[in-house]
Amino acid sequence: MKKLSMSLLALGMTFVLAACNEESVTDETASEEVRTIQVTTPPTSKNLSWQTPDGEILGYEPDVLRAIDEKLEGYEFNIQAVADSAQETGLKTGKYELNVGGFYPTPERKEQYYVPEEPNGRSLIKMYVREDSDIETLEDLVGKNITPFTAGGGTLQVVLDWQEENPEHKLDLEESSGDIPYAQRLKEIDSGKYDAFVGPANLGQNEVIEELGLKVRGTDPIYVGETILLIHKSEENEQLVEEVNQALKELREDGTLSEISEEYYGEDIFQYEVTK
Repeated sequence: MKKLSMSLLALGMTFVLAACNEESVTDETASEEVRTIQVTTPPTSKNLSWQTPDGEILGYEPDVLRAIDEKLEGYEFNIQAVADSAQETGLKTGKYELNVGGFYPTPERKEQYYVPEEPNGRSLIKMYVREDSDIETLEDLVGKNITPFTAGGGTLQVVLDWQEENPEHKLDLEESSGDIPYAQRLKEIDSGKYDAFVGPANLGQNEVIEELGLKVRGTDPIYVGETILLIHKSEENEQLVEEVNQALKELREDGTLSEISEEYYGEDIFQYEVTK
């Protein structure tokens, strides 16, 4: 009986050790199946994306990234706030594998990177005018005093393209030698120095207007563009771009992207049709 008991004990220990080893292997395999993706986002573009003094990364695009990450079981996003120039260099070299930054789709970007077919957001360009102004469209800016545009900026190009298509409506356009803070631009509208400021609607204008008590309002968008994710082009990322695209599609269809935009922009940016 003693020999039998010892044999049963040894057999039991064998099963326990085998189970432990199997659990260890299973855990290790599961860990290997989760791939960490180095993701970058702008550090100072409130409300699009910004980093607080204590290191927290907030904004529309970071929350979209987190929503995508929740849907992708085989990946874990390591989101970092990185300056624009470093983002671009890192994505080209593969140091970073996914970038966001309010990017417009261009043939060059689609050639250089993987770009999901599904956009991650909308870029709205609006006019900011005094509350009592009757300016609603670009045609209404004829003969008006418009704040200078950032030289070479995307907003200026949108207005120039419109001007080319509508030569009968001649606008007086000026360029600035450097970036002018949005708060200053909006205060100049409130004071009456300028009649209108034309610019992206995703950089915290509503908060500035409210905080400073300005009698300024935004018009309906004069331009609506799509914004995209950029993914480092490699064989390893071919599956990633497909899964990110599917996740974005689901998040748009179930209203998650609209909810995030309402939180950060105060409106559903997906209610607007993209400008053709």
